[in-house]
Amino acid sequence: MSGSGSTLRDTLRAVALALPLIGLAAAWAVSHHRGQQGTDWEVPVQGYDPRDLLRGHYIVFQYEWPGLDDDDVPGPGTMLCIEGEAPRIDSVEVVPEGTRCPRPVRAAFGDTLAAGKLYIPQDKARGLEEQLADPALRGIVRLRVRDNGRYTPMDIRFEPRPPAP
Repeated sequence: MSGSGSTLRDTLRAVALALPLIGLAAAWAVSHHRGQQGTDWEVPVQGYDPRDLLRGHYIVFQYEWPGLDDDDVPGPGTMLCIEGEAPRIDSVEVVPEGTRCPRPVRAAFGDTLAAGKLYIPQDKARGLEEQLADPALRGIVRLRVRDNGRYTPMDIRFEPRPPAP
């Protein structure tokens, strides 16, 4: 009789130890799945400081939203409405939060639609630093925008900077 009680206790102990791991795995799977959802858009960026690019392996930049002037920077309580076909943005319009928009972009809590931050793997830092310091190149950040308008910067690429108008 004591053998079956010990086996049951051992089984319950094993299950109790496994539950947090199962919960953690489920949370990761849901987060990963949500991160893969959305539409990818390409946004030009500016505002690099070559002396402070990769502090903590993050690059900080300012978005150059097509169709917005520098003084049209979206503020709190606003969102952007995208016009174009992914990944190319023709223009964006700043609209009040809650406005009906088929392709919205909203900042997450504590973030802004004017600037962004992208994690850079350490093995790519040196080459990226050189590209960012080159005034002939323009950075293009790929954003993954979910249906609710929340976005995640995914990566950055470079192309020749277009001539000034």
